[in-house]
Amino acid sequence: MALDLIHTPVCRWCGKGPLNFRFTFDRCLDRKKSPALETFVMEWCSGCGAFQVNPHPTAELARSFFSRPELYIQAEDPDGREVDPVSRAEQREQEYRGYARAALGLMPEGGTVLDLGAGTGLMLSLFPERYRRIAVEPNPEAASRARSRGLEVSETWAEDLEKPPGKIALAVFNQSLDHFVRPDVVLGRVLNWIPPGGMALVTGLVNPRSVAARITGPMFRLWHPFHQVYPPRDAVVARLASYGFETVAVWRPYFRTPYGSIPALLKGAYTLAKAFALSSRRGTPSPPWPGNTISYLARKALLFKTLPALDSSGEPVKLRRAKAGLVAPMGRGAAAPGGPETGAKGA
Repeated sequence: MALDLIHTPVCRWCGKGPLNFRFTFDRCLDRKKSPALETFVMEWCSGCGAFQVNPHPTAELARSFFSRPELYIQAEDPDGREVDPVSRAEQREQEYRGYARAALGLMPEGGTVLDLGAGTGLMLSLFPERYRRIAVEPNPEAASRARSRGLEVSETWAEDLEKPPGKIALAVFNQSLDHFVRPDVVLGRVLNWIPPGGMALVTGLVNPRSVAARITGPMFRLWHPFHQVYPPRDAVVARLASYGFETVAVWRPYFRTPYGSIPALLKGAYTLAKAFALSSRRGTPSPPWPGNTISYLARKALLFKTLPALDSSGEPVKLRRAKAGLVAPMGRGAAAPGGPETGAKGA
């Protein structure tokens, strides 16, 4: 199956570079239509450390893939098993409730919760009805399921949004940001829409520096051409900070995902030890493992700076006191699923 791929010369996370060859990896996108493996190139940005598939699927190819109704009826998980994607997503409800609880403890009391790439709307449905809840979801099957939850649905692509739908209290990228062809562009646009005090929740970003990714290399379970960009934690925090956001919570979900358990942890430890001992790790598949994905909650800083009073000639009057600085607590103690920095996509 020939794929329509393009090469982007700059990093699709930080917008800079340079980009360097890292390795190649093989994936079969649709075993029913074509069992043959495709080979993809992974590059690494020496500026921010983000990994990225390059050349990568075009926007048209990505939209064709994610708009298929069957994607929410029957799909293949990272272990190659046929699963019911809706049931698998429902198994994450406890994890999602933790994210929602943490965000609700810090976000404004009113406004819009905007979920970009909302899927069936499970995450968005966990926020109370006092917020305007908008699911941006172009897949027709997923959009229908989101409506059945009582959510407002916009069947458009997040990249095509031209203006914010009201005052945003929280923007959610729930396991969706790395699916965009240019996540740097989409993220920057949305973050600029969020007013001071508003929040951003980004879940399920694949971590290229995880233990499993480092040991198994090209066989890491979450490399996929439609997971197009893999920013490490420091690159995500820096990108959020560049738009005025302070990261207030970080999670490495594992036990609250469908893939995490004590038996799975023990089996994964054996697999990783075996892979580490092999001189060639290409033949050893990667297990679910803590730290494979990372989720982030960030808040836009509230900045107040007193403007000088002017006299009749337009010159500033000397003030007795001037105030400038960061106000409003950033909520580092917010409740969260397993607590920040504990051990989403499959782990």
